[in-house]
Amino acid sequence: MESIMSFGKWILLLAAICVVPPAFAAESDTASFERIERSAYRDMLRDAASAYGAGRYDESFAMFRRTACAGDKQSQSALGRMYLLGQGVQRDDLTGYAWLKLAAEFIYPKYQSVVRALEDAMTPEQRTIAEGRVAVLKERYSLSATGMSCSQSASKGGHIIDQIVCTPRSEGKRLLLRRCDDVKLD
Repeated sequence: MESIMSFGKWILLLAAICVVPPAFAAESDTASFERIERSAYRDMLRDAASAYGAGRYDESFAMFRRTACAGDKQSQSALGRMYLLGQGVQRDDLTGYAWLKLAAEFIYPKYQSVVRALEDAMTPEQRTIAEGRVAVLKERYSLSATGMSCSQSASKGGHIIDQIVCTPRSEGKRLLLRRCDDVKLD
């Protein structure tokens, strides 16, 4: 597939996306959710970021995919970047855009600006394909589909809003994480 923008441009755009803390999941059909301990979920997010930082992209991709399906906006953004860069997955610019667009469902300026830049670089045909992929992902992994609740906050007790914190619905002492479907995006 033809690249939607030059290598240098999207590398700069990817660098503009900051790392934000993750989230959890829920919906009325609880059979579509796995139950997991809070600590196991936090560990999964930490381990995904650690594996990514160490260049273990296959491992990182699998963990980010699991938490992205749960509705975590940081993980959805990470998955989008990994598709754009071909890290742990075959490079696919339009699927990368779709995950980034889903992350941008929560209004966060850095996500919004990257999505706009990618949209501006797409041909009308690419935009049509990409928006179809966004619709599929949104139906399954949006905030409303996962029951995720997100807010913005300042890291390290500062005054600058620089992260998204998402929280999944809980069932007793366990969190409900939306399971990934084996859905075709083409």
